[in-house]
Amino acid sequence: MNLPIEFEKKMKAFLGNEWDDFLYSYDNNRFQALRFNTLKVQSQEERMRILKTLKISSEKKVSWANEAYYFDENVRPGKHPYHEMGLYYIQEPSAMSAAALLAPKPGMRVLDLCAAPGGKSTQLATYLGDSGLLVSNEINTQRSRILSQNIERMGIKNAIVTNEDSFVLASHFPGFFNAIQVDAPCSGEGMFRKLPEAIEQWSMENVAICAARQKEILDNAAVMLKPGGTIVYSTCTFSKEENEDVIEYFLERHTDFTLEEMERFWPHKVDGEGHFVAKLVRRGCVDTDLKADRKTKKNKNSKNRKNETKPALTKENMKLFSEFLDETISEDMAAWIKNSRLVMFGEQLYRLPDMEVDIKGLKVQRAGLHIGEFKKQRFEPSHSLALALKLNDAKNVVKLTCENPQTIGFFNGQSVMLSDEQAVECKKGWALVCVDGYTAGWGKVNGAQVKNHYPKGLRNKI
Repeated sequence: MNLPIEFEKKMKAFLGNEWDDFLYSYDNNRFQALRFNTLKVQSQEERMRILKTLKISSEKKVSWANEAYYFDENVRPGKHPYHEMGLYYIQEPSAMSAAALLAPKPGMRVLDLCAAPGGKSTQLATYLGDSGLLVSNEINTQRSRILSQNIERMGIKNAIVTNEDSFVLASHFPGFFNAIQVDAPCSGEGMFRKLPEAIEQWSMENVAICAARQKEILDNAAVMLKPGGTIVYSTCTFSKEENEDVIEYFLERHTDFTLEEMERFWPHKVDGEGHFVAKLVRRGCVDTDLKADRKTKKNKNSKNRKNETKPALTKENMKLFSEFLDETISEDMAAWIKNSRLVMFGEQLYRLPDMEVDIKGLKVQRAGLHIGEFKKQRFEPSHSLALALKLNDAKNVVKLTCENPQTIGFFNGQSVMLSDEQAVECKKGWALVCVDGYTAGWGKVNGAQVKNHYPKGLRNKI
């Protein structure tokens, strides 16, 4: 691998007698791993069964991340129905360290400030469960759409995806979050082995530009953090200018913060690419803040909450929506949806997270859980809703297995033909299509045929 001369000179001085080991690491194969989505795959027995199906060893785990396993290059878990159903996320192993270091508690308000494509956001969501609030932000519009798609695929119910500059968010959310992830844009030195094109884009000038931007982003993050809160700063670069120097700058400007932990991941020392993480804590008591959040939520009159949803739906739309819920969704899940803050964006219906958040004036890609769309005297449920549900959340279910030849056909847009026994069990109308007990999408039952409603843009991937 032809590394930039300036980069080699800098790294030789930095690493000393470790330089040769570092350089030889570029001749090794890069490492790949998948991280289970514990919002969907909750038991160890399930995880072991899935790994066996994918032909992945359960012996080699990523030591710094929960429920993450390495896999060989000849294995292709991204081309399996389980991936499309959001049972796991494929992620570079070292990149899993940052969210694991932040490790937010259920009920917290969490911000992922530079979130695309979604690896860290989807990992943070597993710590929160379905509680609290996750705001995932990405300044690049196209990348924010990819982020939103991954949030959808993983069935995350409590996330809002925004498309803003960090300065705009700081002015909108002063002192709002308990935990903030800052995976800052960087010169990408740690990804040379994975992304050779990063070598062509590297220069000392770009390192300086990145460092200036990182300082600004980290300053804006501090504005949004509550007392007692935590910021985890991370990069995928080796540059001291973008790592230790940025942290030193931040601590000089923000004397109410302390550095609790800082670590580098070197490709010649760990099974992963280059990465840097630092944990910054603001003095105060986060538990007091969380109790205050819960008290506010508890004291909010349920009648007033229902009144808030009335402007979102016309009487006609509410009738259509109620009919869909009554016919298709279980009683408990229907109540969870109805007794919440529903908002309309055009003809699209969303359920906002339980923890209140003001999104007025922000560029929003995803306002919580997308429930569905109103079309010509009917309500059509979204793919997001399907992936956020569990098998028992639906009254009408079409059950498939990975071994069934029709399963791949469903993901490619084909109709499903029911057996005589299935045709008796399934009612006419909307049905949740499940594979091996996990939700895959919507179909519409008409006799022995299930018309496919898997999104056209997601078809033909497996």
